[in-house]
Amino acid sequence: MTDGRTKADIRDLAAEAGSLTEFAYRNIRSDIIAGLFPPGAKLQIDELKTRYGLSASPLREALARLISQGFVSVESQRGFRVAAMSPEDLADITIARQVIETAALKRAIERGNDEWEAAILAAYHRLDRYVARLGGRPVENLTEFGELHKAFHNALIAACGSPRLLDEQGRLYDQAERYRHGMMQNFLVEQGRGIMDEHHQLMDLVLARNAEAACAMLHHHLSHTYDFCFGDGRTNSTEKAVKA
Repeated sequence: MTDGRTKADIRDLAAEAGSLTEFAYRNIRSDIIAGLFPPGAKLQIDELKTRYGLSASPLREALARLISQGFVSVESQRGFRVAAMSPEDLADITIARQVIETAALKRAIERGNDEWEAAILAAYHRLDRYVARLGGRPVENLTEFGELHKAFHNALIAACGSPRLLDEQGRLYDQAERYRHGMMQNFLVEQGRGIMDEHHQLMDLVLARNAEAACAMLHHHLSHTYDFCFGDGRTNSTEKAVKA
């Protein structure tokens, strides 16, 4: 090697670069979901360098990944921006989730074993205890709630046997989280126990291996974010928004 670097040195540098890109990706995505970067906000590389203490290279790689996942848009000669939010966008996300997640749930119910059932029970228990500890008070840590809620939904479909379904469900869940994050605090204070009752009913149907009823309930459950943010109280509000 003419510059004195060994193959091990190169591997270490590559690993470090990968970890920096992952760090940038996770933090920018988290800040977008939390609303710290509002929709349409310009993402200046120099400002991001100062905020995260990183060089331009991992930041650009992270932004490219976020573009592919729908969190960031790029315009020729105008740079990176946080993707816009709208009723039509959330309706589209919701309908896609209803298709993907119910398909994954049906397969998981057909394929799931005792370990899968135990993981669902554990994920529900952690989410339920978190909501119970709130005691009607405002949510202090929306990130923690989001992680517990996502873990429950992930547990339901974990046995589907399709990495692509799981990846797509995770991507769509995160896109919906931008909308959910803005409304979840008041929603939990006002309706926290009611929504946990619905999660419990959904869990019971899944563990009873009642695929038809469980998928129907999940389909309805996934509409709540749209209905709370933009809906008119009717169950077909997401479909109507897309057709409009």
